[in-house]
Amino acid sequence: MNKDLTPTFGGLLAHFMHDKSFNCHKLAKKIGVAPISVNRWLNEEVTNPRCENVVEIINALKLTDDDGDSLLLSAGCRPRNSMIKIQSQVKPELPEKPQALPLLGIPTSHPAQFFGRIEVLKRVRRAWQQPAALQHIAIIGDRRSGKTSLLKYLQYVSQTPAADLRSDQPQGWHDWRPKDFQFAFVDFQLATMSRPETLLSNILKQFNLPVPEPCDLIHFSMVLDDHLDKPTVILMDEIGAGLQSPELDATFWSNMRALGNNCADGKLGFVLSAHEAIHKLAEDNCKESPFFNIFGHTVHLKPLTEMEAQDLIKHFSKPLTLEETNWLIKNSGCWPALLQILCDERLQALENGETSDNWKAEGLKRIEPFLYLLQ
Repeated sequence: MNKDLTPTFGGLLAHFMHDKSFNCHKLAKKIGVAPISVNRWLNEEVTNPRCENVVEIINALKLTDDDGDSLLLSAGCRPRNSMIKIQSQVKPELPEKPQALPLLGIPTSHPAQFFGRIEVLKRVRRAWQQPAALQHIAIIGDRRSGKTSLLKYLQYVSQTPAADLRSDQPQGWHDWRPKDFQFAFVDFQLATMSRPETLLSNILKQFNLPVPEPCDLIHFSMVLDDHLDKPTVILMDEIGAGLQSPELDATFWSNMRALGNNCADGKLGFVLSAHEAIHKLAEDNCKESPFFNIFGHTVHLKPLTEMEAQDLIKHFSKPLTLEETNWLIKNSGCWPALLQILCDERLQALENGETSDNWKAEGLKRIEPFLYLLQ
């Protein structure tokens, strides 16, 4: 077909809107964008809109499969049969089940790697017992204490097939699991999370919700109010880094508080992590806000119990003696990060066929930078 005769996205959109008796304001409200965005599409100022927006248009206008495919193709998107199903059913990609090896320097990504914290998980369950009145949780702990690993566990455990979990999981919850929950994970140490528009659009994408243009606080809040129909939790890692951003100002945090109190009839919850008390962090950064008053549950991460530490040691592929296990527990203080390093040193020595105790001295050297955990 001659390129000049190929229907444009703006032309097709205008045709379908006229056919369905939709004006700019009506369509914008239906799909959660600003009316100016629809005008820009119609005027062909934007010729390749986001594919998720096109899917929302198709659903709002109730287009046939053929018409929907035409609109998608004109926007440079894949046809409906492949695209819409992906958009409507996409889930956060679950990490593959890992090998039973020590994890060094990085947080756990798969729930099967996560051990202990049973009392903490019981408190999470209490906070989330009423899905229509989610309570907010602050997790406080030193660096390398396991905050991110805990958030990642909460994000993925309910989506992980039982066959990929350990036989004793999930712990602390008995027969309860947040099965119908959806989660978004925000790492404030990423530069992109220090700006409101990229932060808010990232959250909406994780929830598979339409991303308005512009994605400011007003439109973000409207999308959540209009679309949230299930318990929804925003996991905020390293809130201290977020408080250091000048663009995440008092208005931003006040709006987060309002969402935590009123959004979607109580279906929105927050869990944040910090290395010290959140009120002190807010005060130190001149960002004192009522947002931090909504966190009725504050959890301080401590070492694993001795039994939890033993479970972690037994998880690894090579069995250790009772003497070795006791030494590992004593010198790690039952902190998971230290325990993983010491276990790694012991397993390496076994794999190399070493019979001396040199691995102990090497292990102690490796954990020296993190001995503040034992103080």
